[in-house]
Amino acid sequence: MSSRGFPLVEKIDLHVHTSFSDGNYSVEEAVKIAEIKGLKVLAITDHYNELQYLPNRITRSKFSRYVQTLNRFTVFKGLEVEILQDGTVSISKKKVGKLDIVMGGLHSINNIKFWGDSYPIWDPKGFVEKVRVTLIKAVESGILDVVAHVSWLPDMIRKETHREITNDWIESVVDAFCDWGVAVELNCAWKVPDERFVKYCVKRGVKLSIGSDAHQRVMIGKTDYAVKILERIKVPEDLIFLPTGFF
Repeated sequence: MSSRGFPLVEKIDLHVHTSFSDGNYSVEEAVKIAEIKGLKVLAITDHYNELQYLPNRITRSKFSRYVQTLNRFTVFKGLEVEILQDGTVSISKKKVGKLDIVMGGLHSINNIKFWGDSYPIWDPKGFVEKVRVTLIKAVESGILDVVAHVSWLPDMIRKETHREITNDWIESVVDAFCDWGVAVELNCAWKVPDERFVKYCVKRGVKLSIGSDAHQRVMIGKTDYAVKILERIKVPEDLIFLPTGFF
């Protein structure tokens, strides 16, 4: 596949945060920037957690205002919900029906954050196995459409990603995504997953979602990583994830 053969691929961004959570711009500003950049498919996916308090998350009490705000614009209404350590996702099924896309994000395991945490991980293999089990349980909830930054690991073991995330690990996780019809995000902020992971997604027919994971204005629509990997692997057009109702 090339962007010339499927020009829409360069005009998709399904992972954008705003000031409703930890973005530094409003929904209106995000929409204007997307229009200026020529995006045709935009999803606003702010962080949400109704099960526990975490900073920079929309809570249950602000959910309706968030949805009402997004309804004013031509965007897909989404959330990035928390994947908790036991695989629970931080949104109730009754709220899912008011959204176009529900994305799951795993941000900590064993109280170790995946960003900015220098706490040592003494058993990398055990940690990565816990990540695998947690992701699969979240997928089996039947709530998620997409999982974000699926192979991202904490600071202290990130350099070991290629060794610790084995082919067997990839196959186990992707097979679960396939069974449950959940898409894997090509996260352009963190440049994951890698080509090895994406090739197995294509082999199993798992759809791929394009997301900038933008938190700053300049990042909206910055999806070069996804576009390049899709072109290199020649991913079929029908494996590009788009929310229900796009066509």
